[in-house]
Amino acid sequence: MPAGAAASAPIARLPPAFLTGFLSFGLVALLYLVTEELLAEAHETPDRPWVTDMFFVGFLALLTLAELLGRSGGA
Repeated sequence: MPAGAAASAPIARLPPAFLTGFLSFGLVALLYLVTEELLAEAHETPDRPWVTDMFFVGFLALLTLAELLGRSGGA
């Protein structure tokens, strides 16, 4: 953990747009690992690309909804 904190210190000083890019990349990498590993192991049927696509679409919809509600003074 100390090595990770030391490696992230220069990134934390970047402008917000770059920081958002780094965090977004990490989020997408984590989502990819979850969908490819866990969903593929959970189903014995052949892997269909649309299942992974729908997972990403649903997750993006939830993030968008949370952002919209947060800006309008909601939760």
